[in-house]
Amino acid sequence: MKRFLMNAGFTMIELLVVIAVIGVLAVAVLSSINPIEQINKGRDTGHRSDAAQLINAIDRYYAIHEIYPWNDAQYNTLITTNQLATTVLPGGTEPNCATSTNTGTVPGTFCKITSAAAVPWLTALTDTAEVKEGFTQRLSNPRPGGELWLYKDVTSNATMYACFAPASKAFQKEATDACKDHYSSLPPGACPAGASGYSGAVTYTTELICLP
Repeated sequence: MKRFLMNAGFTMIELLVVIAVIGVLAVAVLSSINPIEQINKGRDTGHRSDAAQLINAIDRYYAIHEIYPWNDAQYNTLITTNQLATTVLPGGTEPNCATSTNTGTVPGTFCKITSAAAVPWLTALTDTAEVKEGFTQRLSNPRPGGELWLYKDVTSNATMYACFAPASKAFQKEATDACKDHYSSLPPGACPAGASGYSGAVTYTTELICLP
């Protein structure tokens, strides 16, 4: 029995074979899961949630005050009196806002949401408790490529959009398909020049996902 116990166990070769098999299985599992894609997909999901929350907060502000926050002279430092609710977003005249031109005759604006100093009307949403301060702080300090873009045309009852540039392949495909199939219903600049059937102004170098 003593001799049997001394001879029991694994040889070095057997251990190396087991370790090699485990390594191959680990690589196969990681390849199928693609952790980087999953992380990007999680971030894109968060950006979609933030975009929806921003639109809802602005809509609630308008429902109560009958004016959009960027038309409120108390929060938009570029105006001296309140503007009509149909007035276009102040992009292009504020820092960190990029101007986009509608395919028709009415100009629209694509405004990148960055800091409250650059987009001062963000403060209106926290002052009226439409969103928590942590939400606007998150919008003000996005990861590279994680910025939100807000668009609203100047016409009455124009649809407001909040857009973001997706990082995951799944969301990028969704954005590309939307530009191919529904470009006419998306804000100008959501699809870059060269997208199927689209020849409008370019605001971003890739397709954006836009929430109405």
